[in-house]
Amino acid sequence: MKAKYLILDFGKVLAYPVTGDWFITPLFYEYVNKDKLDKEKFHKCMVEIGDMLGGILKNEQEEYEIFIKFYKDSLINSGYIDKNINDVAKKCAHDFVFNNDKYKLYDDVIENLEKFSKEYRLICLSDNWPSGERYMKDMKIYDLFEKVYISSDYGYTKYEKIFFDHPIEDFKIKKDEAIFVDDSIELMDIAKEKGLIPVLMDRENKIENCSFKKVNCLKDIDK
Repeated sequence: MKAKYLILDFGKVLAYPVTGDWFITPLFYEYVNKDKLDKEKFHKCMVEIGDMLGGILKNEQEEYEIFIKFYKDSLINSGYIDKNINDVAKKCAHDFVFNNDKYKLYDDVIENLEKFSKEYRLICLSDNWPSGERYMKDMKIYDLFEKVYISSDYGYTKYEKIFFDHPIEDFKIKKDEAIFVDDSIELMDIAKEKGLIPVLMDRENKIENCSFKKVNCLKDIDK
């Protein structure tokens, strides 16, 4: 039986961070002195403080405000010293929220989304923020999906499992009716538990041991 639905993640499936790091924005090192920053400690602090990024965010202004605190706390807790730390955090947060150049679509995205939109009912399920939704609209891919689910609209992520229930219930998706594509191997078991057909996207071909179907480009998803 051919699946009726195709549920796609955003990050590392449709787009990637141009700097190689989701939170190091294109202009980050124009505001932060690279020589004074302990990168290892900073990344550790970002992970520890990352919980503050959960919860419901109604718009980009709320996103901007929470990311000011995120960058400020991450920098301070990693030992970064700057008398203008408040301004630095505001500039980093502004770049994260409002700079579309932080992401880039993979070359195969538009062509294959247009193709898939004629073959499946397309859904996007992404752990993301309001700015990610705007990016999809600006890149003209948002309307190719029947619905886009952004975690900040609901207050929890895919790892909390309940996020999956929204598209499943909204579209009344039955077992094995939907292919779920994500770059996180941890989510494959959750997707299977929810009755979806898991496909791991490994764009950089780095994952060797995987018991699920693995692809490194969109065109191979339903082969």
